[in-house]
Amino acid sequence: MDRRYRISFLTLFLAGCLQGNPIPRLLAGIDYLEENITCPDSVFYTPTDVEDSCIVAALACSIKELDTVKVECLDKAVHLESMQHHISMTATALQKTIDKENSTTDTSECICEDKRLEKSFKDFIQNIRHLTQAHAAKRLSS
Repeated sequence: MDRRYRISFLTLFLAGCLQGNPIPRLLAGIDYLEENITCPDSVFYTPTDVEDSCIVAALACSIKELDTVKVECLDKAVHLESMQHHISMTATALQKTIDKENSTTDTSECICEDKRLEKSFKDFIQNIRHLTQAHAAKRLSS
């Protein structure tokens, strides 16, 4: 009987402690994309310096632009399927973080495509990282 209690306790303890925070994994995926994809001739639309109310919408815009990365940046990729998989996994992880919100992802104050929002791939990826961290901080403070 004592053994059952130990096993039950360990199971509950491990289940509670091993629930991962998705943000570090998401940031690792973003880092991987930044290190392994070059896209010098393309521009991407990514809202910067957004208000707290537009962070979710800005992330939604960035998710859409990740599809553009698949189309425009992987023509010279050595491991095409692997890169497509990493982009899809990063987009899915981003989507999961914003799906938990009740915030709108399409507001008139949150513009997705505008000439002023055009960024290089490197700036686009860095902005996704910044928006992800801002979103995580906003969720923690709520």
